[in-house]
Amino acid sequence: MTRFIVNRVLTALVSMLGIALVIFVVTQMLPGDAARVQAGQYATEAQVEALREKFGLDRPLIVQLGTYLAGLAQFDFGTSTRTGQPVLQELMTRLPATLELSLAALLVALVIGVLLGVAAAARQGRIPDLIARIVTITASSTATFWIALLAIVLFCNTLGWFPSPIGRLPRGFAPPPGITGMYTVDSLLTGDLALFAASLSTIALPAIILGIVASPSIIKVVRAATIRALASDFARTSRSFGYSPASILFRDGLRNSLLPVLTTIGIVTGFLLGGNVIIEQLFSWPGIGQYAYQALQSHDLNALRGFALIVGIVYVTLNMVLDILYTFVDPRVQFKAAA
Repeated sequence: MTRFIVNRVLTALVSMLGIALVIFVVTQMLPGDAARVQAGQYATEAQVEALREKFGLDRPLIVQLGTYLAGLAQFDFGTSTRTGQPVLQELMTRLPATLELSLAALLVALVIGVLLGVAAAARQGRIPDLIARIVTITASSTATFWIALLAIVLFCNTLGWFPSPIGRLPRGFAPPPGITGMYTVDSLLTGDLALFAASLSTIALPAIILGIVASPSIIKVVRAATIRALASDFARTSRSFGYSPASILFRDGLRNSLLPVLTTIGIVTGFLLGGNVIIEQLFSWPGIGQYAYQALQSHDLNALRGFALIVGIVYVTLNMVLDILYTFVDPRVQFKAAA
């Protein structure tokens, strides 16, 4: 078991190094000049050159790569050319907002995915299965920004069911004391139920949209796993003993579909963290997605690398943890790793 965990940790570290290298190469290939953008269109060549020298952009590429990797080894993500502040500090300030939105969206995706997946498996070819297929195809093929714009116009501007997309809290509310950085959690921890309701009302719509967009993979996994479980020998044995269809569905079908869902959670979480960029921009949500959008507009390479690296680290770490948890849930994984 210890060997398995050590191998997984080493694999994760190598993956993070590979991600850092790929991010550096890709961002270097982006068109534009960070120093020129930062200096402005009326800056002289001397002013642009001074900025280029200040941020190390005039050095050879291999030197920039070495400096970048050496900085990462010391948890230094570099300095933002747009704000002049350390990138890691700015990302850590914004990360709780993105994590809060991503976790809320993951909860929505799990509820939709498990309910529709189980219903579709239990009623193959009938109305629940048809609804699950429609949701899967629609959510997979429709652009996120289009769904978000439509939802803002309908539910915020026309019906007024949700507050205007102006940030993490409606006007008139102050942020709670910073404990976790997540407003819904911190307002509950401080016992401020009015603030909790206000923060919940602002996070609900973007979380629902992201959850719906992320739910198709969970629906498909739960549906396929439940169908296999219901067609298995132990499900047939349960039927022969006279157990009710509901008992067979939830005890044999749903329980055995949760293992592949556990694996899918890592993939969905990575998608939510990386896919927040458009949603955070549309809802004025001050997370790392909005930070990346602003960095892309100003050609802030260090900020873009920091965002991509944070998403990659969270994604790799989460998958590593799920792999280790999987060995506790399914002993066959541990047996294969030790063999």
